[in-house]
Amino acid sequence: MGKDKATTLGSDGADNTRVYRTDDLIVYWDARQCSHAGKCWRNLPQVFRPDERPWVNLASATPEEIIATVDKCPTDALKYELPEGSKVNPEIAQGMGSINYKKLETTSIKVKMTRSGPLRVEGLAQVFDADGELIKQSHRIILCGCGKSGNRPFCDGSHASQS
Repeated sequence: MGKDKATTLGSDGADNTRVYRTDDLIVYWDARQCSHAGKCWRNLPQVFRPDERPWVNLASATPEEIIATVDKCPTDALKYELPEGSKVNPEIAQGMGSINYKKLETTSIKVKMTRSGPLRVEGLAQVFDADGELIKQSHRIILCGCGKSGNRPFCDGSHASQS
């Protein structure tokens, strides 16, 4: 756990990304990409606390535990990187949650409908808006399947609150 304190450095109004930092780990959260699937707060509730501000407390778990949880984020809303001088073994910080993660391009894309409605896209995919502008490219995307999202075409968890 260490003596490092997590601090919110601020948010970028243009992209809604918040940055949380310790001497050993930097975590980014892009609110627009979050589907609120809950994998983070169910796995590490002492770190990811949606009802508190700041909602991410990096001092409450080891960087390795946080990395393992961020690697499970289904939407790429959570990402991480190691700052210069980090004591974390860089070999464990190369998962899907790494800001520098590069997966070999796949020739197929898998789209899976979940029981609650969102569509889970796996494999290198691109999403374009109605004007043909690229709005996201990723190996993990959660699309709205119910039409209730305030962040369409991406899921924002609205289906769960309106059920």
